Amino acid sequence: MQVETKFMSRILLTLIASMCFTVSAFSAGQEEQNINYLGRMADGKLHRAAAISGNIYGVLKRCRALRPSESGKAMMAVSILLYHGLDRHLAPDPAKFERAIRVFEGAYRKAALSKVDCQAEKAKDPDSYR
Repeated sequence: MQVETKFMSRILLTLIASMCFTVSAFSAGQEEQNINYLGRMADGKLHRAAAISGNIYGVLKRCRALRPSESGKAMMAVSILLYHGLDRHLAPDPAKFERAIRVFEGAYRKAALSKVDCQAEKAKDPDSYR
């Protein structure tokens, strides 16, 4: 069961990474397409992506020596797309985006306050950090 969950997380990570490049590279049309893609995602997958994004931001805040990898940067873009979707009134379902943002903020808070060693965090999710 644990292996299957990790496998599904990696599939989700790859899916999101292929969809989101870096926020600075978004054109207005591409950003809107990505926001719509997140809006069509199942709630569970969107919440998982938001949680991964929050965890990465929280770990990077606490562990200044770590740097995000390319897939880590792509996962970080999920939260930015969620906030932009709400702020710019582009979210197809604002309530869904608000719930996902709450998941992101909870994961961020938990990761930022965690007492786990930075190297252990990197070992736990080696694809997200360099």
